[in-house]
Amino acid sequence: MSPDPLTLRVVKRSPSPLDAALAAFLLDREAARCTPKTLEMYRYALGSFLQWLEPRGVCEVAAVTPSHIRAYLVELQGRQLKDTTQHLHARCLRAWFRWLHREGEIAENPMTRVAMPKLEQRIPAPFTPEEVQALLAACDRQTAVGARDLAMILVLLDTGLRAAELVSLRAGDIDMRTGLATVRGKGQKWRQVRIGARARAALLTYLRHVNVAPGEPLWRAYSYDGLEQGALTVGGLKTRLQRLGRRAGVRPSGPHRFRRTFALWSLRSGMDLHSLRVLMGHSNLEVLQRYLRIAGEDVERAHREHSPVDKLLGGTERR
Repeated sequence: MSPDPLTLRVVKRSPSPLDAALAAFLLDREAARCTPKTLEMYRYALGSFLQWLEPRGVCEVAAVTPSHIRAYLVELQGRQLKDTTQHLHARCLRAWFRWLHREGEIAENPMTRVAMPKLEQRIPAPFTPEEVQALLAACDRQTAVGARDLAMILVLLDTGLRAAELVSLRAGDIDMRTGLATVRGKGQKWRQVRIGARARAALLTYLRHVNVAPGEPLWRAYSYDGLEQGALTVGGLKTRLQRLGRRAGVRPSGPHRFRRTFALWSLRSGMDLHSLRVLMGHSNLEVLQRYLRIAGEDVERAHREHSPVDKLLGGTERR
């Protein structure tokens, strides 16, 4: 299996007009305050495409045709990359060519005639209530580490925050009276979420173990022997949740599974899509529509199992 092109270093070669066009696009995205992670994604995905074009004699953006793009996407399929990785490359190409067309660098956008790779409509399973209880039971509530772990699990499950959003929380971002929390979201966008009473109670228990001044990172990292070691990082959060998952016999137990669980449990309890989109920080409903289909399947299954007519009146109808 060939490696994912996103993990490859772009081979150095003599700059071409394509390189200049890519550099201008990256500068525009940086000026628009895209995150470093997003810039890196564009740099490697589009750099891989430029490498592919070079031996084919294409060195001008105006010379790129829909056929070139289709052939490149087919080659990505041949490398047996994940459908999500193929779709990511296509999204990067779409963004670049839209920008080139808007800037007047090309007369026609070739991506308008290229179909996007299809994504499998799958969503990994959320936690079950039993799995959540097992994770909570794995937290040693008498220690600072255990109190922090318990509070983190409940906040993740109650808000659907991304890993980076959770660790970016600072003391003072959460109103302990109302539960409203100000979050720095994806793409440096701010939004408000609400943390319920039980999660706030766990937070207060955790805060009794630490001395965090207003404006300082809320979540602290700890060594194996329980000594505080500065602010918790995304990597530290993932590692800790994995360890708790192993202790509780719950896998996977990464932070994104809490986000999926929040979405599905919210839909199952009757939350509308618009409110859920705002709380989760999505710019559109595309992702949430997949969750809605799963929640809809739950409703159909529940009706099959509990239909009043089928269950209560079955076989009693008289002609």
